[in-house]
Amino acid sequence: MKDNNLVNPFRLTLATDDLFCNRVAEIDRLMQNMLSGIHTVVYAPRRYGKSSLARVVMTRLEDKMVGVYVDLFSITSIEDVADKLYRCIVEALGHNAVDKSSVMSRIASFFKNLRLSMSFDPITQNPEISISLGDVSADIHIETVIGALDEYCAKQKIKVCLILDEFQEICTLKDSKKIEALLRSGMQAAKHVSFMMLGSRRTILRDMFEDRKRPFYKSAYIMPLPKIPEKEMVSFLVRIFKKGGVTLPLEEAQQIVNFCDSYPYYIQKLSMLFFDMKAKDTLTKSEALLVAMEAPDYENIYINLTMHQKRLLRAVAKAKPMNMFSNSFLVEYHLGSQGGVQNSLAKLKKLDLVEQRKEGWRVVDPIFEKWLIM
Repeated sequence: MKDNNLVNPFRLTLATDDLFCNRVAEIDRLMQNMLSGIHTVVYAPRRYGKSSLARVVMTRLEDKMVGVYVDLFSITSIEDVADKLYRCIVEALGHNAVDKSSVMSRIASFFKNLRLSMSFDPITQNPEISISLGDVSADIHIETVIGALDEYCAKQKIKVCLILDEFQEICTLKDSKKIEALLRSGMQAAKHVSFMMLGSRRTILRDMFEDRKRPFYKSAYIMPLPKIPEKEMVSFLVRIFKKGGVTLPLEEAQQIVNFCDSYPYYIQKLSMLFFDMKAKDTLTKSEALLVAMEAPDYENIYINLTMHQKRLLRAVAKAKPMNMFSNSFLVEYHLGSQGGVQNSLAKLKKLDLVEQRKEGWRVVDPIFEKWLIM
């Protein structure tokens, strides 16, 4: 039984502390790479815990490096890239400073192309920093920002761990190749700044770093995130439920892990739902609620696909085929010619919606897969 006054221990924010499960080897490798100046690419599907992992690494390095976290998911232009880089760098460098004014002056002396000013909130008296790119082109800003940061680090005798989340979004911009080249140039010359680049569209990200014609070719350590072992996840769930005052049988913990295919975000969310529903409802009802809650996100993805891409995606979800081009598969799911399947498959792979595994083709997101066959 569950006491209705118990506090749910699960959260949907970035997982840290007790809510971060395992990844011991990955944390150690990333810490060593950042301290050694080895630029690293971390890639995995969405909702696999990349951002949480990066935040944990940044926290554990905070007495040795300054962590700068930049989320590139919402960028729409080269100006957005420059603005986000500057804002996150300035915020991180000035974060722990007691005298904000002197720190801002010091930063401004290195980032000469940046317009930087500070005012104070009339009510709270907290400092408010204003950043502007001014009349200088975004190209120049991106070309010089990493070099300026590196010079600042050398002068202040510090190191920076620069985390660029959803790094593949650069590829969606009109000036993508130019941005790649400028960032690559800065990265190559930096002696005090280590890059950690995170991405969820794995096909695009691999192309960025494995295509000989691209600026980032062979420029970083490539680190795909593996699944967290099921045994670790099961033990983690039993422990966190117990911490919240609820006993979770091993078989129910295993069911949660299996239903979510070991995806940390979905495991956290399903566990959060089940923790609150456990006294009156079954785990199966919590699973159905999870799928329903995620449906709007899936609908947004689905609606932007062509009819043939939708048909192929649903066919993969239902059949999990070993051979995508077998005549029986094409006929049963009315997919037409092999050429049509090749075109749709290329798009679905680029969007990181399907992947080929040892056991056959699968929809990458396990809950999306369930939604597709409902």
